Amino acid sequence: MATLYITVQKRIPKVSLRFVSTGVSVDIQTWNRANRDVTAWRKYVATKEGEAVMKRLELVTQTIDRLFADGRIGGNEDKVVIEKALHDISTAEAIKFKEEQKRRKKEQQAEREHSVLGFYDYFFKGIQDGSIRHSNGKQYTDSTIVVWKYFGIYLKEYCSRKVQFDDISKPFADKFSVYLEKKGLMAGTINKQVNCFRKLCNLAAEEGLNSNAVSLKVWKERTVKAADKRTEVYLTDRELDALYQMELSPERSKVRDVFFIGYLSGQRFSDYSDFSAENFKQVDGGVDVIGLTQKKTGNYVEVPIWDSRVTDIARRYRYIFPKMDSQKLNHDIKDILGELSASVPSLAEKYITVLSMPERRSEALYQSFLDRLKKGGRLNYNERREYVKMRRYADSHNGSPLYERNGRGQVIRPKYELVSSHTARRSSITNLYKSGLLDNREIMSISGHQSERVFENYIKVGTSEQAQRVGKKLMKAKEVKLRKAE
Repeated sequence: MATLYITVQKRIPKVSLRFVSTGVSVDIQTWNRANRDVTAWRKYVATKEGEAVMKRLELVTQTIDRLFADGRIGGNEDKVVIEKALHDISTAEAIKFKEEQKRRKKEQQAEREHSVLGFYDYFFKGIQDGSIRHSNGKQYTDSTIVVWKYFGIYLKEYCSRKVQFDDISKPFADKFSVYLEKKGLMAGTINKQVNCFRKLCNLAAEEGLNSNAVSLKVWKERTVKAADKRTEVYLTDRELDALYQMELSPERSKVRDVFFIGYLSGQRFSDYSDFSAENFKQVDGGVDVIGLTQKKTGNYVEVPIWDSRVTDIARRYRYIFPKMDSQKLNHDIKDILGELSASVPSLAEKYITVLSMPERRSEALYQSFLDRLKKGGRLNYNERREYVKMRRYADSHNGSPLYERNGRGQVIRPKYELVSSHTARRSSITNLYKSGLLDNREIMSISGHQSERVFENYIKVGTSEQAQRVGKKLMKAKEVKLRKAE
């Protein structure tokens, strides 16, 4: 960029001034191209930039003419007067331009915040940097931020930038659920996204950016039936004992040990994968505990060390536990339990379940490969590699065509394939419940659950197991009653 300078000449009074600064800046290359010939100049003046420069130069000319008319210029010594006047109008214009920019930015910000996507962007940024918090003043946890992040991905696919909160109606909300269903999401995940949309509308209303009362009432969660959910299993004491005693390589032992720490603490992977020596301490009464602030809820819990295997594992690693991500643990623990199923048959028992979205996509892809090959088509190198891997899995699992199904067409999977990093926590809660030693509130004090409804979802006791448990209690009560009668 460079400033344009002009020559000011007049006969009466006699004035001849060179290199007078106009205060107007131009792009050097653009200006030089524009001054090559008349055609180039006309094209330049017709542009938005050229038009703005010409308007400012016209204002320069008008200002100098006014100075002469007012008698403020009488000779060559008045160059300073001209440059000061031009500087003043340049400064005034700059201030006006900045104010206009500020006004437009403010209007755009207001417009963005009043739109659904605009408010989401504002809200998501706020929970990330901590400027927006829960009503109790607590910051949003990392896991909750991840939930909002994925909601944003679906929201931006479903909504355009123009959608306002006033546009939300019951058909709009219903279509959002249908859109998620077509994406292949499971019922529980759809409910999670719908719940986020409801919360977003409520938060916008609290900030005075959503006056559409309908938008607060139209979000309906679906009833999630057991048949719509992926089957959640737990490992029994016998299965866990066999896993603990299993001979494994050093690398696979780390996977088993991290999983066991999750089981013996009853915590989520985000917590038990991050334990250190600081979490292990002794409280009043000489009770050894694992103390932690749960990352998901922010609640502080102290878990009594009720099994010496926790201490054994901790000492084995000198309280510097192996670090691994949940994907590695999920993959490797299935392989380990699959191998163990040869000696512990219960791990190979088949359970009716549903496929996840990625699994449904894999099966559809595998079917497309089969159809293409049947018609005499070919697969490229990458497709061939994927096909061979899928075929190997299908053959070893009696797939139909990729995942095994029963006579009713329901997907069935061996128990060890349904185990994940979260199975450790579920197994802990279920086995403590089955022991009968603690009541629900006492177990919840360990797990950190605040809601009994959510807590009960973790207890995976089957109908027969529950009948046995209730039967034993009734028989025991009857025996006590008879003894008293005697």
